[in-house]
Amino acid sequence: MRNNVRFRQVWILSIAFVVLATMGIGAMTRLTGSGLSIVEWKPLSGVIPPLNEMAWNQEFLRYQEFPEFKSNPNITLEGFKTIFWWEFSHRLIARSLIFVILIPFFFLILKRQATRRDFRKLVLLLLMGAIQGALGWYMVQSGLVQVPRVSHFRLMVHFLWASLIIAYLAGWLREESTDSRGEQFPQNRLFIQALSGLCLGQMALGALVAGSRAGYIYNTFPKLGDTWLPQRFLIFPTLTENLFYNQINLQFFHRVGAWLMVIAAVYALIKKYHLIGSLILIQFVLGILTLVLMVPPPVATLHQLCGVVLFFVLRYTLLPKSLKANTP
Repeated sequence: MRNNVRFRQVWILSIAFVVLATMGIGAMTRLTGSGLSIVEWKPLSGVIPPLNEMAWNQEFLRYQEFPEFKSNPNITLEGFKTIFWWEFSHRLIARSLIFVILIPFFFLILKRQATRRDFRKLVLLLLMGAIQGALGWYMVQSGLVQVPRVSHFRLMVHFLWASLIIAYLAGWLREESTDSRGEQFPQNRLFIQALSGLCLGQMALGALVAGSRAGYIYNTFPKLGDTWLPQRFLIFPTLTENLFYNQINLQFFHRVGAWLMVIAAVYALIKKYHLIGSLILIQFVLGILTLVLMVPPPVATLHQLCGVVLFFVLRYTLLPKSLKANTP
């Protein structure tokens, strides 16, 4: 029984690792300007890249039909190959998830250790993955029109759905804990619940900042240039536009959320949630470096991934340990 539980834990962690890797490569794809290099969505045949020069030229010609090429007409075939491989790698590792999910499950079936609960968990996870793929293409489509830039709202939804998959895996892993007959609820549950919500809100704001390219303005810290508050809060005609399209405001809101997270980190450390407090402080430092260094792709990617890992830890800490973790 213990080996069976350990196998399931490794299985779930493997899925979470591949999801995290997909998010990391996705971040690098966006930050290197590679996200619009593949202009078609082919769930099956898309796993095969161009295999010869003729195929590469055909792929490049398709790319030239869309606005991103028209905004950067000097790109060469070699330059196109570079951005193509980033987007192709992102899509390929996302597709590989189905094997990471299904192969261990078939092993459980062969060992006659699969349960109805496993099947239900699996179906829901596959459904969430399929929706995520559709959301990814929905996001890319928004950049294949007049303005070659994806909608920052669609980017946020795509990123948050991946984060919800991470949360789902955290809950599943918690249920598979070998010590599930121990404490059922963490202490300071309300604090962990609130911090989990704040973390998700910060991730949503971070996606809006990234998608709107708000991280490239006011690359100073802790002030916004020479001031503490935005000096151009109302630059659009409506409040909605000023809240969600004004890059200055989006960066300011994200900074406020970061300071709230730091306060939460201090409380977490006092209450001996050392991992949570440390992750928040690392995330805060990575955020500052991302800003003042003008969004270097590796640092910005680490900033994003640290937030996802923090959310995973929070959801694992929050969810009660199930006394029925290993029952059919």
